Amino acid sequence: MKYFPYFQPIIDINKMSIVGYEALGRVRADNGDAVSVGAMFGDASFNRRDLLAMDRSVREQAISYFSKSPQDVFLSLNLSPEWMDYIADSVPVPTLDMVEKWGVEPSRVVIEFVEGAGDNDNMQRLLARYRAAGMRVAIDDFGSGFSHLDRIIALEPDILKLDMNLFKRAMAGGVSQEVVQSIAYLARRTGSKLLCEGVETEQEFYYALECGARYMQGYFFWPALPEFIDVDSPKELVRPLLASFVNQNVDNEKQRIQYMTNMESYFLSVQAAVNGRSLEYAALAEAPAGLLRVFLCDDCGEQISPNYEVVNQTDGRVWQQDHVDLGSNWSMRPYFYQALAAKQLQQNTHIASSPYRDIRTGYLCQTIAMFLTENRMLFADIKCLDEAN
Repeated sequence: MKYFPYFQPIIDINKMSIVGYEALGRVRADNGDAVSVGAMFGDASFNRRDLLAMDRSVREQAISYFSKSPQDVFLSLNLSPEWMDYIADSVPVPTLDMVEKWGVEPSRVVIEFVEGAGDNDNMQRLLARYRAAGMRVAIDDFGSGFSHLDRIIALEPDILKLDMNLFKRAMAGGVSQEVVQSIAYLARRTGSKLLCEGVETEQEFYYALECGARYMQGYFFWPALPEFIDVDSPKELVRPLLASFVNQNVDNEKQRIQYMTNMESYFLSVQAAVNGRSLEYAALAEAPAGLLRVFLCDDCGEQISPNYEVVNQTDGRVWQQDHVDLGSNWSMRPYFYQALAAKQLQQNTHIASSPYRDIRTGYLCQTIAMFLTENRMLFADIKCLDEAN
């Protein structure tokens, strides 16, 4: 039975072009179709040595084909940590030998490993040898059950491939969405490029953009192919989608700006209703949708008033007092010391925090903060626009 590689294009969204190909093993089915060999690696009935030999054969065929291509792209090769256990420090590394044999520049090769079974120390030592040769490293299925942040710290991967199942679950919101946003933040902070694979629909394309993906691959673009294609092939598809994405986000941003403008205007009217350590809320107009609570703190961050909560009742949105946080200290929150810095710079302005998840309500929120006097600050917790609608 003959095994051979197919190549799935990896799209650089910024350049709207193919930046690389992932080599994927295939075998010819009885009907002539090229089918994936992926299931074989998860089947314990297959001899592991035979699988390793097959995997290396496919890998070398891919490198051989890649060496003959004039395209300025990279080749991504999958390696299981299980295979890494077979290579001692004193043993030559087969993939390095293949790359040298076929005259491929090591910097054009990405070693992509799937987290799973395997000796973590062996894996790190072997990946260090790949890096020393000039190759790049990608972590596949990141965010799946095996993911460990210590590997990120130790390996400093060039590419993080987001787990496909996690990516699709995140589109529905909830905890998975928060995890994906955290991974995207981690990629930005570590300098890794985020790659979303398994992109199959226009909606998934847009969501990958929202996640900050630099690279994408999936059937929305192309399946794995027997040969390389023109690197500029994605432009016709990607360019209008990016334009649509921008237009939609401009509309969303206009709504967000208007929402925040309305909130800030009401915030100023609340400022006028503050009397010492209390709020004369009876004189206020009905609170806008999205306002959760207001409260006062001193210049040390200690809350000196109850929470003035806005609740929905049959006759409208009304104010209620809640003393649960009275005496709490919020000085560790970024919006507190940002407002303090603005005051010390004599900038009489309000500060809006980054979005966060409100523990009490579960809403995605922001906090607006402003100094009233030398030792009093006014705070308002508001829902983010998506939660307020």
